[in-house]
Amino acid sequence: RIVLSDSMDIEKNAAKLHKKMKEVLKPNEWIVYKGLFVDNLEETQVAESLGYMSTEKNRNPGYKQIKNLKKNIIDKVKAVLKKGEVDFL
Repeated sequence: RIVLSDSMDIEKNAAKLHKKMKEVLKPNEWIVYKGLFVDNLEETQVAESLGYMSTEKNRNPGYKQIKNLKKNIIDKVKAVLKKGEVDFL
């Protein structure tokens, strides 16, 4: 059960993480991070906003680019959290 004050701390810490990630990530990584993890968009929506396309039949646009960017983003988030630059829970 989350108490209101806990919920506020989580939101506050998430905002701190987002701010830090904006400093750490490259511009394209930030667009993907914000789209997926802040705005809760689908990968296809983020890919289309970046103008990615797919040449493969039955594949979502930019699936490889998004997959690679997402991996880099997650690695960078883990590094920031591991260094203790942002509090979490």
